[in-house]
Amino acid sequence: MHIHVIGAGVVGLTTAYYLVQKGHQVTVIDQEAGVAKGASYANGGQLSYCLSDPLGKPSLFYKFPSVVLGRDPAIKFNPPKNLKSLQWLYKFLIECSKTRHKKNSLDLLELSLLSKSLLKDMLCNIELDFSHKKSSKIVLYEDLTTFEKEISFFAEKKKLGSDNKKLSIEEVKRIEPSIESIKGNFVGAIYSKLDEVGDTYLFCKSLYAWLLEQNTSFLFNAKVTKLNKHKNKISSLTINSEELDVENIVICAGAMTEGLVKISLPIIPVKGYSLTLSKGELNFSKSITLADKRMLLTKLGDRVRITGFADFLGIDTSQDEERVSQLFALAKDIAPQLADFNGTDLEQWAGVRPLTPSSVPIIGPSNNKGIYINSGQGFYGWTLACASGFRLAEFFK
Repeated sequence: MHIHVIGAGVVGLTTAYYLVQKGHQVTVIDQEAGVAKGASYANGGQLSYCLSDPLGKPSLFYKFPSVVLGRDPAIKFNPPKNLKSLQWLYKFLIECSKTRHKKNSLDLLELSLLSKSLLKDMLCNIELDFSHKKSSKIVLYEDLTTFEKEISFFAEKKKLGSDNKKLSIEEVKRIEPSIESIKGNFVGAIYSKLDEVGDTYLFCKSLYAWLLEQNTSFLFNAKVTKLNKHKNKISSLTINSEELDVENIVICAGAMTEGLVKISLPIIPVKGYSLTLSKGELNFSKSITLADKRMLLTKLGDRVRITGFADFLGIDTSQDEERVSQLFALAKDIAPQLADFNGTDLEQWAGVRPLTPSSVPIIGPSNNKGIYINSGQGFYGWTLACASGFRLAEFFK
């Protein structure tokens, strides 16, 4: 088949990869001038295979009133402005229940571990250069209740292949000595040896080069403004005021997916920010996540990527200098020795991630023939990309 993929981020490109592997002709369309210019450009870089838990959890449910009142510096929340936003919020609060949180965590773990296996196979088949490293990961907790709930179903996770371990702060400092320099009243940590890191943007550029060699077509600076249907089946796309005939499309447009497809999807944009700096006085080899601060510290080659915050502000891709400055000040205060905060080569980024109430992505056909959805990966687009692309491609025999 000739399949058009809308979106040249990491999910769109891995989708194209698995479709090409099945022998299909693929055209990738993106409104930007090149690949990975949106949420894939400067994300956290962590391949969190065993630590990809959903945003919605019991601890957040009880903290939600303080979030709404702006008392959680890691989250900005605009009150719902329409019925769709209210419906999403209602579903999200339901997903914060203990039972739903557990199910969603296990669903994400299964998808994440599939991604790990698929990426390994991909790298056996093609050579990609993206600062990939098996670094392992440490998540530090300051809230004891949250920590205890996170470790409460380790047994079920282990059955699926997780290697999560509960560690004391002293134990985790022996694994990663640089944690001694991080400020915080930490009560415990979760450690995964299986987790990895990689630069998503470099991955996308390398995969793009490979796809070109396989005769994959790319249309850049191509803004899709309308999906044209005939008798509930896709017939063409309106791109830059011109019409392009299509038979099957896969929409991997992240937070813009619903606005494009014009059908109700439980996906909303959540904005995040990142800083990329030179390494600091102290070297660190493990990926570090500060759970309560919603901050990630990742070593990517000889640079340090600091990612943070979850802002529910609608579709807003502006840099927001104030919010980036807050992340910079917070990171400098908490982990002053892990990056060069006085350097001149600072890169900053802001982007929106597509989030479902459960944090589990939507992968598969829509209710319109020929239109498929691959979106909603939320904070784990990089982690889930290979599995998402693989599962979507399975619908095309």
